[in-house]
Amino acid sequence: MQVCRFSSRIAASAALCAILLCATLHTACAQTAPAAPSVQLTPYTTPDKTAAAGVPSGWKVASGADTVITMTGPQNESINLGRTFVARNGPFQAGQKGPDGADLSMLYSAPLTQKLTMVYQQGAALSGQPQPQITFTSTTPIQVPAILGECGRFVADLTGPAQPAKIMGIFCSFPVDSAGAFKNFIMVAQAPATAAAQAAPIAEAVFSSYKIPQAMLAKKLAPVTAPPPPSTGPGAGMSSTLWGLQQSNIMATCMDEGVIRQYGPRQLPQECGGMAPNP
Repeated sequence: MQVCRFSSRIAASAALCAILLCATLHTACAQTAPAAPSVQLTPYTTPDKTAAAGVPSGWKVASGADTVITMTGPQNESINLGRTFVARNGPFQAGQKGPDGADLSMLYSAPLTQKLTMVYQQGAALSGQPQPQITFTSTTPIQVPAILGECGRFVADLTGPAQPAKIMGIFCSFPVDSAGAFKNFIMVAQAPATAAAQAAPIAEAVFSSYKIPQAMLAKKLAPVTAPPPPSTGPGAGMSSTLWGLQQSNIMATCMDEGVIRQYGPRQLPQECGGMAPNP
């Protein structure tokens, strides 16, 4: 499982061509992205075989391990696929990590935009950098089942110690567990404003090529503290281990198909809020 260790600069990656274009034009994003132009990609698999993605011509892979892939472009663009970090439910203090090895503390009830801002603030504080300023220009909720908590797309302007940039992507905050811990998943893109439109089809193609084996994704998204099995209904009588594994596999399916692949209701299984049969 990859737990995000904040660096002096939080790398970013793109989820949607439409989002990138919206960031450039300062308009709201439609929920359905247009078809992406053809982009030539060279297949890349992390050395530990936990993730794969395509690398555009002229781009370089900066790192790849534990389901996370980061790559950089020729115009100071960056794409980061699959960051996950652990938070503890509590007041946020920039530069202070959460208890029990958590990356930070933040209130679970905070809106997604505030949580994302705290992620950037924590990264800056831990690296001794001035606090970044984030101005959101578009936020769009993603309809996900309760097992995934809350997910949304965002577009924002980022200013701080580095060059002003456009950031855009997907952020999910999964349900808080019985011990007050919750995981968060981010896929974001960053590019100078002058390069955002050119980076749009490239980022969308790379994002769409991102793949994590089902078992690794289930482990990545599993709650920090395994949930107890229900006393009645489906799952009753299971051990905590088996119940937790079942729930993690459902989370992995819904995340991959509903958030990363953006399948529509007819393609999504019923356990993810769709109409297709469950796996």
